[in-house]
Amino acid sequence: MAELNLIKVDAKPIEKLIDVISKGIGTIYRPKAIRKEADAKAYEIEIIERAKAKALAEGREIEAESFDKIQDRLLHKETRRQENIDNVSQIAAEQLSQEQSVSEEHVDEDWTTRFFNIVEDISDEEMQQLWGRILAGEVKQPKSYSLRTLELLKNLSKKEAEVFTKASNFVIISNNSPFIFKGDDNRILDKYGLSFEDRLLLTEVGIIQSEANIIRRLFQNENDTYTYYESGKYLIRSLKKANTPECNFGVLRFTKIGEELLKLLIIKENESFVKDFSNKLISLGLDVDYVYILKKNSEQYIHTQPWLKFQ
Repeated sequence: MAELNLIKVDAKPIEKLIDVISKGIGTIYRPKAIRKEADAKAYEIEIIERAKAKALAEGREIEAESFDKIQDRLLHKETRRQENIDNVSQIAAEQLSQEQSVSEEHVDEDWTTRFFNIVEDISDEEMQQLWGRILAGEVKQPKSYSLRTLELLKNLSKKEAEVFTKASNFVIISNNSPFIFKGDDNRILDKYGLSFEDRLLLTEVGIIQSEANIIRRLFQNENDTYTYYESGKYLIRSLKKANTPECNFGVLRFTKIGEELLKLLIIKENESFVKDFSNKLISLGLDVDYVYILKKNSEQYIHTQPWLKFQ
């Protein structure tokens, strides 16, 4: 990973990031290239040195050796923790280097303290990527990730994270509300490999809501009504004609925590699944077409033309 010199970057996002990191670790943050790793616990090490010197002066060599071991263990532990903080901070810096501006709202200091108390013990590179994105997202827009979300992610196992990533590929977003289309009896999810056990696991960890009979309603209206759905590169448009009966389809809904965690993932749509979802809309009497998303900025879509019909 190429190191970004956080001190020399003259940009508001990076300046804010350095401020947040400094408050989180309790000292002015300096890039690892110019900081001795032992700085992190200098005070504790000094206390150990005093105790060791006293033990030697009193002829307690065995006890002094124990202090040496304690010091070595402390240095190893804190050096590793500092490396974890550096890696996560670097990932956040790389994310924010693409931003022109960030919110001027301050990141809550309790949130920052909790965050760094967690990430100092995160050594898995894939999980560090997620934590780096969380830090960047919170710097960009405070209150994006709750303390509950931090605690859930902290306790998320590698297997649980993999199942969540798999489930994200079936996410459809409409009106900023993400869901997983499950059809009438969940069989479509079994067909695409998101098993009952997977769904149960995501419910148990608090990512998917436990309610079993959630539906998305398309109400009867006096005018023709368009509804837009996003799934990866697809932007799907359904047209419900005026005064046609209300219709609905079954979905799995995410919890608030699940919705926050979805922001960390890049959704890679399953094309066959998207077509099955579109066919369901067509079976409900809707007129359905689609385009490919080229770019998305602040809920504004730049997409291909013209609108196409699924074959």
